[in-house]
Order: sequence, then structure tokens, then C-alpha cells
Amino acid sequence: DLAGRTETDSCGQDADPSDCDSYFKWKGSGVAKLCYGPVDGKTTCSSTTIEGCEAPTAAPTSAPTVAPTAALSCGDGGDCTCADLAGRTEVAKCKKADTDDCAASFYWMDESSGLARLCYGPEDGETTCSATKVEGCTSPTASPSSAPSSSPSTA
Repeated sequence: DLAGRTETDSCGQDADPSDCDSYFKWKGSGVAKLCYGPVDGKTTCSSTTIEGCEAPTAAPTSAPTVAPTAALSCGDGGDCTCADLAGRTEVAKCKKADTDDCAASFYWMDESSGLARLCYGPEDGETTCSATKVEGCTSPTASPSSAPSSSPSTA
């Protein structure tokens, strides 16, 4: 039942509720969760665990057209880390960033506490860049260039 489905990190959080039946979450060791629903007035997908599955990458039907969401890069809405700030341009808000350049932009929510948003997209049907939160970051501009001023001089 995994063939033709798209891998997701969570049926309830990441799968598109209007298309639950096209997602699954791979648990490993032949175990997967098939997404379905929404049921009973819920607005998110539910899941059921199945066992004895082949790893999704081994299924010939999941050809290149169906890329698992786990393989998304940060700029495509995949997992982002503070390292992804490097080389990006600081903007006021992702929604105001140039849509041709979403993945090259970021903004600080709270620079002193290391809270930033990395821009990506635009997502399907959107006309502005989207944003994803990363925490514990230091300013990419505060790297080696500021070191000499604080390093003790050698006598």
C-alpha cells in the first residue's frame, strides 16, 4: 500500500488533510503508518500501523516523480538548521522577500536569543515566500571577522 504514496514526517501534522490517502510515514524494520481520513470531524489525517512492508525506496513504483518529503532541502520546506543561515541575506520579513530569492533570505525574530526564520518557497498557489523557525543560532555575520578585536594581543 506504500506504492504511489508520498513519505511524510507525520500523518497528523505534515500530510495534506485533503489528500490523506496519498501519504505514509516510514517507521523502519518493515513497519509503516498509512495516513487516511480525516475522520469524525477532525481536520488532520489519522494513521494506521501496518507491518511486513518493504522499505519505500525499494518499491519500483515510487519512481523519481514521487520524491519523499524527507529528502526536501531547507529551501524547499525541509528541515532547516542554524547552518542554513550562512550565505543568506537578511530581510525584514519572508513575505516581503523577493519570491525569486526566497531560499536565499532569512530574518531575525529575536537575534539576542538566537531565534530566526529561514525563508523558502513560494509554496504551491502562494505569491509570497514562506518561513520556518530555527532556534539557538548566532548571527552569520558575527563569525571570524569579529574575532581579532576580542582576541588578546601576544606580547
